[in-house]
Amino acid sequence: MKHNLRVHMKQIILLFPFFLGYLVYSQSETKNLEHPVKVIFETDMTLDVDDAGALAVLHGLQIEGKVDLLGVCYNEVHPLAPNVIDAINTYYNRGTIPIGIYRKDLKEPDMSDYFTSERNFDVDNMLHDPFDNIVADAVAVYKHILKAQADSSVVIISVGFLNNLYDLLKDPEGFALLQRKVKLLAVMGGLNNDGFNFSRHDLEDQSQYVLENWPGTLVTTHVGGDMITGETLTRTTPINNPVRRSYELEWHQGPDIGRCSWDQVTVLYAVYGTKYYTEEWDGSGSLKNGYTWRFIKGHRGYAAPKNDKEVEDEIERLMTLVP
Repeated sequence: MKHNLRVHMKQIILLFPFFLGYLVYSQSETKNLEHPVKVIFETDMTLDVDDAGALAVLHGLQIEGKVDLLGVCYNEVHPLAPNVIDAINTYYNRGTIPIGIYRKDLKEPDMSDYFTSERNFDVDNMLHDPFDNIVADAVAVYKHILKAQADSSVVIISVGFLNNLYDLLKDPEGFALLQRKVKLLAVMGGLNNDGFNFSRHDLEDQSQYVLENWPGTLVTTHVGGDMITGETLTRTTPINNPVRRSYELEWHQGPDIGRCSWDQVTVLYAVYGTKYYTEEWDGSGSLKNGYTWRFIKGHRGYAAPKNDKEVEDEIERLMTLVP
């Protein structure tokens, strides 16, 4: 089954050049938005479920005209994850959003509780059409999207690993586009000696490279462990909501059980900025390998909520908006 899925994905990747000239983003939906934040979402949506919650928050923000979600890039390697991302986008009537994938190997890749090849009721089996959008190499998807954007107009939100962004920085054309088109990279990762996002799968060197060489503003967040959201998804959203099902299946918890909100906290900072958050531009961060980076105003910084309860409530509200 997994072999067939990999073949299927390769077939889609081979079709990528033919999609480039024909894909039309949801212009009818976005043309009436006044000044939405243009977002590319970078996620490892596999092991934990707050990635799904964060994507729901982005869609909720787009419902309210605050975000224009340009693409979703996936930095894990589970072959079913693009189907899950597409199912969530499809639920929100945005199934044509491009999806970028990491095509290399990862050491000890993660598995998931809410999508597997062994059951027919998982999120990957929910309604979506894998042929109405681009599903291709992440670097190619980034470059395709960024070329069409105005200078200094795009926000990248990374709540997973930094391997896709490392590859994009290493690509000369990709680096030039990042310099011109991206105004902020918001990253979820531990500020000091992070044991997951900056180091899992032996990706610490790639994380260091991104932290060292990102050409514009890079702000990290790492709070959210005490902010539990998703508890009302079963009661307030329909049974065909893939995000609801993700939370119900995660760690076999069942309905009405929430989860920590690390990723959603990063999303809200990237969109709302100082409305709900305090920015710190004086300080430093460090990786487990000994690398440290200094905060510099407008270049490297850190953000945290001003009021955890206020941010938690806003996350829950946005996650439960029905399209």
